[in-house]
Amino acid sequence: MNWQQLDSLSYQNRLRFLPPEHKLLFASALILLVLTGHEWLQMAICIWMGVWVIGYARIPVRFYFGFLLLSLSFFVLGLPALLLEATRAETAPVTQMAVAWHVGPYLIYVPASAISKVWVLFWRTMASLACFSFILFTVPFAEILQVLRKLRLPVIVTDLLMIMYRFIFVLLGVSHQLWIAQRSRGGHRGFRATMRDIGGLAAQLFVRAMRKYDALYKGMAARGFGESLQVLSLHSHSRSRRYEWESIAGCVLLILLEWWTGG
Repeated sequence: MNWQQLDSLSYQNRLRFLPPEHKLLFASALILLVLTGHEWLQMAICIWMGVWVIGYARIPVRFYFGFLLLSLSFFVLGLPALLLEATRAETAPVTQMAVAWHVGPYLIYVPASAISKVWVLFWRTMASLACFSFILFTVPFAEILQVLRKLRLPVIVTDLLMIMYRFIFVLLGVSHQLWIAQRSRGGHRGFRATMRDIGGLAAQLFVRAMRKYDALYKGMAARGFGESLQVLSLHSHSRSRRYEWESIAGCVLLILLEWWTGG
């Protein structure tokens, strides 16, 4: 997955002409439904968001699913803490175990209740990521900042968000260049060498990031930077009755589905 193309996709998608306020309001309403709904509602939102992102916005499938899989990797890393419990073998609640392993005098087991909780958390995470991907792929970050400023968010917060967003791609680009340089010099061969090279990469990444920050500060000062960063949108937006009615009707149907499933 090429992260350098993520920003360009938000400017080139088929929903680019829609007002950013409408897209953010639509995604926010769906996230609210995700946080308050049941699994069937969250599954439906996952499918519907896929239709919007892949079908309407024409985002390539590999980018959409690549984003979901990479984001889910953090969920997978947290599964041991959610599933596993340990206790002494003689005090273990046998009736509540789904799977168990004996490790000396201790018993490591997976409670049956934990599986159902992970199932609920998985679909809530999937639906939230699907809604967030709609914002990521269809709304440029500069327009998100404009909407936040219209909502009277402090200017210092939006300026910090802009600089942080810029440096995410700077750090990704620099780390990729350093990784290629290490590989070309015979690095990352074996576990110990990989750990040593990663440590060197992190140290060099910090140095390069500070240099980039210093260059950014000097460039902004040379151009007469004042109290805030001014972001202008040169793209004209137009409303679409079809998408508006479809989003409203879809939200109503989702609320009815939640009511029908006992929400």
